[in-house]
Amino acid sequence: MTKRLLNIIWFLVLLVLCFTFVLPFLWMTVSSFMGTEQIIKFPPEIIPAPATIRSFRYIFEHTDFFLYLRNSCIITAFNIVGTLISTTFVAYGFAKYDARLKKMWFTLLLSTMMVPYFVTIIPLYNIYAKLKMVNTFVPLILPNCLAASSFSVFLLHQFFQTFPQEIEESARIDGSTEFGILFKMVIPNAKAFLFVVGIFMFVWTWNDYFGPAIFLNDQKKYTLAIGLTFLNSSISGNGAALDQGPVMAMSLLTVLPVIILYSCFQKYFIQGIVYSGIKG
Repeated sequence: MTKRLLNIIWFLVLLVLCFTFVLPFLWMTVSSFMGTEQIIKFPPEIIPAPATIRSFRYIFEHTDFFLYLRNSCIITAFNIVGTLISTTFVAYGFAKYDARLKKMWFTLLLSTMMVPYFVTIIPLYNIYAKLKMVNTFVPLILPNCLAASSFSVFLLHQFFQTFPQEIEESARIDGSTEFGILFKMVIPNAKAFLFVVGIFMFVWTWNDYFGPAIFLNDQKKYTLAIGLTFLNSSISGNGAALDQGPVMAMSLLTVLPVIILYSCFQKYFIQGIVYSGIKG
């Protein structure tokens, strides 16, 4: 009886926590379909009455939403592909090949995870300014194409270390090249981990506000994160600060791809996280 009561208490606690996390998303969704009067009404109403798409019509007519979406897709796609390629080579090299001071270099690489991104932004900006790359997508793409994501290197390294050495030796005896072993044998078995790396990079790049805000100053190059802030500022500047419907609608459209991605690849995400914590 005591165990059953404890389970019920834990269930209720988890239910409250779940509701706490879901409530902001729920309010964002329903308020996207509300009029201004219903959004500011107190006590608040959960069901739009009547439901309207005027907020979505506003962002499509008064903002460059599809331009922001295109910019975000370009930056995110290049970051995902660049990260998967570069971190795979780096992680495999650290895991499978011996070299002088390898442990020191790997420790140094992992130590960069403890350095906040904001600390390096000033020297990075100075470098890109001297290279005349400010106000381009290059500063937002190039680092991850050069294996700047040390977490991704660590995650893939954990798997590559556990891949059976005997299989690789057998492939070498059969005449397979190092690239053949990597692309035909190792990478197909690392699918779950590659999905995790891709998901993390998608979420990080898609939601990144600080980087684009620093390196981009042309409105035509804004991402969705910057465009959302620009929309909020423009609405407040027009004296319609209480009309948060368009902001909520754009927020919903911005976060929707992340939710869909997690829903579709949840199995790979959980599998990769569990394996990275157990193996290695």
